[in-house]
Amino acid sequence: MAELLSIDHATQEKVNRNIKLITLVSVALISIFVVNGFISALILRDNIIKARIDQVANLTEILSAHTTQTIYSANTALQSLDEIERFSEISTEKEFIHFASQKQQYNLLLDKVKSNPVLDVATFVDKNGKILNFTRSFPPPDINLADRDYFQWLSKHDDQATFFSLPVRNKGTSKWVFYLAKRVNGARHEFLGLILVGVSVEIFSSLYEKIGMSLGEGSSVVLYRDDHRLLTRWPLVDNLIGGLNTGGLIQSSLSQENIDNGVIITDLPGFTRGNNPGERMLSYRKVEGYPLIVGAIVSKQVYLARWYSALISLAYTTLFSIAIICLGAYLLIRAYKRNAQAQYFAHHDVLTKLPNRLFFSDRLEQALDRARKDNEKLALLFIDLDNLKTTNDIYSHNVGDSLLITVAKRMMGSIRDVDIIGRVGGDEFVVLLPKIDSEKDAYVVAEKIRSAISMPITLDNLVLHTSVSIGIALFPDHALDEAELMKNADAAMYLAKNTGKNNIQIYSGSKPINSSL
Repeated sequence: MAELLSIDHATQEKVNRNIKLITLVSVALISIFVVNGFISALILRDNIIKARIDQVANLTEILSAHTTQTIYSANTALQSLDEIERFSEISTEKEFIHFASQKQQYNLLLDKVKSNPVLDVATFVDKNGKILNFTRSFPPPDINLADRDYFQWLSKHDDQATFFSLPVRNKGTSKWVFYLAKRVNGARHEFLGLILVGVSVEIFSSLYEKIGMSLGEGSSVVLYRDDHRLLTRWPLVDNLIGGLNTGGLIQSSLSQENIDNGVIITDLPGFTRGNNPGERMLSYRKVEGYPLIVGAIVSKQVYLARWYSALISLAYTTLFSIAIICLGAYLLIRAYKRNAQAQYFAHHDVLTKLPNRLFFSDRLEQALDRARKDNEKLALLFIDLDNLKTTNDIYSHNVGDSLLITVAKRMMGSIRDVDIIGRVGGDEFVVLLPKIDSEKDAYVVAEKIRSAISMPITLDNLVLHTSVSIGIALFPDHALDEAELMKNADAAMYLAKNTGKNNIQIYSGSKPINSSL
């Protein structure tokens, strides 16, 4: 059976092994504390530091995930505006100004901001830096943004990536806002202007305040760009926002990712702590997919507070240490379980436990890279479950969910160990078939899937019949990149549905054809 079918076996077994390991370590430490009070004090200190290292490492991982989700939301809104602009087929400065200045676009921007709590403002800017339209008023005031870092960069560089600006304080609201910006090009890639969405740093600082307060006095939580310029922090220090951290602690932490998850203890001068910062524990972590870095700093007084309390009375050291270890083990296990579950379901469909669209897309891109390097073929099957809506309407969505789970299992039983199945929609699945020699190989796997699904499915006292429509596209025969491969496999699938369902179509040329293999 292929990889990633269920969390109940592979992932759950790994979690259980680590929980057993944590439990055994805790029992061993308790035994040591009982034997010798003095040794218990030393071991307690060491383990409290280790527990704090895990906590700080987990904290930065959570902060990184939160930042990824937040920026993903903002960037998705920005990309949608960019797609609308591209769909309008704007090729000249005059066309862009006409497009961006309309009341219709104001309503579009306003709708984006109102529907997305992450966004503070959305803006269209012409090639001279003049605001053409933005969400705070229509028509817009006479404001020029040509001096802003995002304009300076994107106006001079044909860079299609999202640019992350330094924060700017809004004169009206006093909010710090940083911007995600995309360049608008003309027909000859000349610069026409910008599309901006602004994100208030309060989205981050409000969370950071809660986390910092829970960590204790002397703690701080920070967000940097990957060039080590500060975007926000708690506690907030206004004159540091946008400043460059020239110290080496960020890079030191990032370079030790495989040692204590990048957590380091240091008394070196820091960006905000001057020449006498005191010993502290810190961890920085890159934000996956974006040019950002999150960090957490905990003072020595905080991360050794429990040990200091334990030393008040040596007579109570043993009992107090046992309690701390038990509590630490419980908290660590609980945090680890939640983290493992969160990590798993961030990349998998909750219902079928199959890879979700994001994870499957990553695997597909990796497979394409390998296929290009090794001069190999791969195939993509786009599968649509026929008549799922009818099943839901007649029997209930619970029955429909059970049907989806059974279908997913049958698909997994029909493919090779190296193949990967993902669920990308309510009734849509995709299958990656690497290392194939011909269309016939892909067709054989597709037929196994089609045949398996067409067999009667028994759910409690119900016997259901369903089928699948399958479209096939091959790399490099039908497409050379992920998007084109998905599009062509999808097109072949729709032909399968439109020609009676329960069949397989292979994409060929400008249109899919029914395979005669």
